[in-house]
Amino acid sequence: MSTALNTKERIVELGRGHMQRIGYHSFNYKQIALELKIKNASIHHYYPSKEDLGMAVIEKDRQDFLDFIQRTKKAAPMDKLDALICAYEEYFKGGQKLCVISTFSASFNEITERMQLAIRQYSEIVSSWLAAVLKEGLESGDFHFTSPIEEMTNHWMATLPGALLVGRSRGKEYFDMALHSLKKAIQSS
Repeated sequence: MSTALNTKERIVELGRGHMQRIGYHSFNYKQIALELKIKNASIHHYYPSKEDLGMAVIEKDRQDFLDFIQRTKKAAPMDKLDALICAYEEYFKGGQKLCVISTFSASFNEITERMQLAIRQYSEIVSSWLAAVLKEGLESGDFHFTSPIEEMTNHWMATLPGALLVGRSRGKEYFDMALHSLKKAIQSS
């Protein structure tokens, strides 16, 4: 039983990595089958359709983010944002991956309504958490910015995945500069 769970989890992890690197539509089961040295039919046993695997990837990433929230719950606001930035730096270093939200948002008009709903809900979780952290930082005096929290949240939500995407073609210096601009934005008066 544990081998079955392990295989199922490995399929999701490998699927997530491929989707983040090359996109949902470019990815296929054969890539995972080759890496795990199993047949495509074995993957279909766990995930009968590509949509099923896509949903499992979204759910796994959402759960990982909820775990991240718990791990950083008692941290100072800037430490929470630094931890988020660190996660994006890992995406960039780890094969120039996109985050899961931007991976599925890039093909949003071509994925099923079920997947669209799941990615919207996940994005809302991240956005709500980010807004709460920004508010906490303003109230504690750690952050100094005059734009509305919703506007700053949207700025972060757009810049993080944008830095990953454009950083692919512009390089690490561009990526680092974009992330630095986020920190600078919350310290401006």
